[in-house]
Amino acid sequence: MGKSEGSSSGAISSSKKKNKGPLCHCKRRTSMAKAWTNDNRGRRFWLCNPHGFVAWIDLEEQNAWQKQSLLEARDVMDRLREEIKVLKQSPWTTSQQATIEDSNALLLEEGDRLAEEKKKLEIALITSAEKEKLLRQFLVLSWGGFIVITIIIVFAMLKK
Repeated sequence: MGKSEGSSSGAISSSKKKNKGPLCHCKRRTSMAKAWTNDNRGRRFWLCNPHGFVAWIDLEEQNAWQKQSLLEARDVMDRLREEIKVLKQSPWTTSQQATIEDSNALLLEEGDRLAEEKKKLEIALITSAEKEKLLRQFLVLSWGGFIVITIIIVFAMLKK
């Protein structure tokens, strides 16, 4: 089980344990890793960084080391679930929720203020539209009156 087996071991677990294993033939310490090939999925072995595979840690039959690997994974998941539970119950989360509620209240107040300002602007727009309409009517009537008076003056001058 030399270097060729290390290269066929597939993806090696990226989280190498800090446990130091036996010495490689190059006299360097090995570290624990996991193989992810179809034949050795999850099987632990000693890894030399320069040379790869050194020896299997899981010497027992496949069912035993697979069971051990599953038990380790279960323990990790249980620990992570507990950490999540603690984080959900922590005072930091409660204070963060209070901050969010305060922010929501401020946003609602700002929304109400903006809604009032919108209503005022709509009223001002309607008022200015009415004033513009009255001004146009005044201009049309005054031009009409000017034209009528001009025509009357012109006819009066022509009759003389």
